[in-house]
Amino acid sequence: MADYRIETVRNDHRDWTARNDRGAEVRIGAADDPSVQPSFTPVELLLAALGGCGGLVVDRTARAVPHPDLRITVESRSLPEDDGRVGAVRVTYEMALPEGDDRAFDVFARGVRLTHEKYCTVSRTVEHGARVEAVLPDGTVGFAAG
Repeated sequence: MADYRIETVRNDHRDWTARNDRGAEVRIGAADDPSVQPSFTPVELLLAALGGCGGLVVDRTARAVPHPDLRITVESRSLPEDDGRVGAVRVTYEMALPEGDDRAFDVFARGVRLTHEKYCTVSRTVEHGARVEAVLPDGTVGFAAG
């Protein structure tokens, strides 16, 4: 029924592993806990998902412009008024555009715009939000929002 399924299992205190059905896994831990390093924090995984989704989609939307050296950096800034949420997010695309190709910038910029306006599921979900339900062990919904 689900389009995506990730299982997250506890290894130890503040030490978790997320796995997909294809066998990939990533360690999740607190940034301030040296016993769980190396690991990603949940927010870092969200930012990585934005960068990864952007990269995978821009490979398709901007394929007319060679971009083998493309680097995508995703940063967030949170303020106290963000109330425990990620604040502003900036996705930066860095690469050397082909010399002598005046259209390359416009084609690449259009590809990036389409990536975020239409095709990157992660970016569009972060921008618009999604319904979240927390289901308890007895099958009841303990929390729902969105």
